[in-house]
Amino acid sequence: MVVRKHPRFPVSFTGAVIHQRESHPISKSMDLSRKGCRVQSTFPAFTGMKVDLQLNLPDLSTSLHIRGAVVRWASPQGIGIEFPPLPSSAEQQLERLIRRLEATAEQASLHNQTCGAYTGSLR
Repeated sequence: MVVRKHPRFPVSFTGAVIHQRESHPISKSMDLSRKGCRVQSTFPAFTGMKVDLQLNLPDLSTSLHIRGAVVRWASPQGIGIEFPPLPSSAEQQLERLIRRLEATAEQASLHNQTCGAYTGSLR
């Protein structure tokens, strides 16, 4: 089992992977964390390459632009991208979104715990 320093959250967003000034659309977003994301794109990414990202994240009024992100892995299941240290304004935007995703995940977990399988008698 992989233990992650920064939990991933499923989230839907649009955007683009940018490499050598060419923009490649993100066809599907898979998840997001404080330090990276997993996306699907037709872009032929390979481990170690640097890319820029334009992410249109939920609840943000402007796109989040990330320069110098690093592809950590690429497979038919997607592209794992690690964010570099972000400028403070971008980091604050991302942090607000992650906190909302954490709260949603906690509420779902509590709901599942309280609405789990009934083990008593129906008589």
